[in-house]
Amino acid sequence: MQEATAEYRISIRSLLLRPDEKRTVSREIDAETAASYGIPCAKLPKIDGVLENRAGVLMMKYRLQCVPELECDRCLSPVAMHIDETFEHVIVTETASEENDAEYLLAPDAMLDLAEVAMTDLRLSLPTKTLCSPDCKGLCPVCGKNRNEGDCGCNSADITLDFQ
Repeated sequence: MQEATAEYRISIRSLLLRPDEKRTVSREIDAETAASYGIPCAKLPKIDGVLENRAGVLMMKYRLQCVPELECDRCLSPVAMHIDETFEHVIVTETASEENDAEYLLAPDAMLDLAEVAMTDLRLSLPTKTLCSPDCKGLCPVCGKNRNEGDCGCNSADITLDFQ
């Protein structure tokens, strides 16, 4: 997806060759990299985990912590959502068919991009609809005032839009 800096790309070649080998990984994704994936963060994404060759199968299990700066879908107010999730992946250097691609993390050059893995997992863990509160009233369609801050005086229920 994005071109990551060298600090996020790690070689997994030695792990692939040695069963029962383990390596811990710990990285913080910088603000510029997080923003390049379209997710600005108030608290930068931090990865803490382990890569382990279990009987010839390379597994990655890690914890991702961060606070992405989201926007309420109704009123556009900033929303701080605390993320503290654990993810687990099987890493392969090739797949038998394209149908298997979704089941595995593919590292064809035996290089794993930690930023891409973390930011993709983060994006997939975010809700499809972000609200500042479950009862958010949104913006007035007439004047644009945030209805959570009080009544704007517009009678938007009586207004019909003419698209001719």
